[in-house]
Amino acid sequence: MIGELARQEGIKLFSQKYPYLLAALVIAVEAAYMIATAMKPAETSLDVVTAPQLWAQGLGWGLRFEVYAILVIGGMGISREFSLGTVKTVLILPIRRYQWILAKLLGLVLLSWSLLIVVVGLGLVIAAISPGWGDVLRDGVRLYTAGQVWGNLALASGLTFVFMLPVCAFALLISSFFSSSGAAVGVTLLLGIVLETVTEMLDLGTWLFIHHLYRPFAMIEKLGKGLPFRWGETAAWGSTVALVTFVIFAGLLIFRMGRVDITD
Repeated sequence: MIGELARQEGIKLFSQKYPYLLAALVIAVEAAYMIATAMKPAETSLDVVTAPQLWAQGLGWGLRFEVYAILVIGGMGISREFSLGTVKTVLILPIRRYQWILAKLLGLVLLSWSLLIVVVGLGLVIAAISPGWGDVLRDGVRLYTAGQVWGNLALASGLTFVFMLPVCAFALLISSFFSSSGAAVGVTLLLGIVLETVTEMLDLGTWLFIHHLYRPFAMIEKLGKGLPFRWGETAAWGSTVALVTFVIFAGLLIFRMGRVDITD
């Protein structure tokens, strides 16, 4: 049942124009940054941008815009149903509310992952066209092999898929408190900015899911520069924080929608 509902939610999302417009913005920002960086001439060997470094920097920008695109789309996820009155169909369908909510959440997660796949793939293409892939070299010295590069790129991508989960649940949770899409999107974006600011200012940032969101690409950027890096906190602690936060947000969303009156 949830799978079929998620499929319908996916069709609903992909049949509208605004997700494509937001996706186009994400892709344009990433591509423009990577191309501009790749074309910038290096003054010294230390200024040479390697392929992994270019990929990480481009995806860092692309992911940042994708996060806010998902906050916008998720912010409209439930509030739009209230404003249009379509939420009332939940009462007449032979489904439980939690199934409907989980389907919406799954649909948003699949959308975010689809966009992430595009962002990752685009980054690989642009980086491959520009400096190419292979060993990370500095002044003729091999610092990391091509196998190490690809292994770390795969790990960074996989972790980012996990770290996007609480972003989706957070957006839908905030959306459930509003009957106006505009208000929901505004508050969701504002809270996203506040969370990001708090993460950068306080030492408690490691306890917030958004602190770990951009860390995988920071590790790849270090690899690209030939610097030492460690996955410990990002892979183990970051994944734990992301999954726990996702479960909490999803639970709060189900609890909230299970008790809201949608008959008015």
